[in-house]
Amino acid sequence: MRNKVVLLNINRLKPHEMVDKKRLSFLLERIKKDKYLKNPVVVEDKHLIILDGHHRVKALKHLRAKKIPAFLVNYKNDDIRVFLRKKLLLTKLIKNIVIENSLNSKLFPSKTTRHLIRNRPRNINVKINQLL
Repeated sequence: MRNKVVLLNINRLKPHEMVDKKRLSFLLERIKKDKYLKNPVVVEDKHLIILDGHHRVKALKHLRAKKIPAFLVNYKNDDIRVFLRKKLLLTKLIKNIVIENSLNSKLFPSKTTRHLIRNRPRNINVKINQLL
């Protein structure tokens, strides 16, 4: 797994989940008020699939950001585990399904998956004007 946060072109990122409009609105207002992004998004390093941070990506796109801080991870690493939040779907979700669905634009509903990533960076506090 890579150990650093990098700035990526925000338009290169691929989602695997939809966003919730209420959550997006709340987050967008908070980012506007704070004027910084607290945490990096977590991105699969081969295809640039967003694993965690769909709402942050969408909020920054609304603010016309060109870049976003991203923690790149090797999704095949056993330190990364994925769980279902919603019981209606399969009880065992394989990482390959997340990748395949994302690459084919078949997005899961918002907050369907939860990725646990050991030693992920937090509280990086990047000023929004650095991302424009």
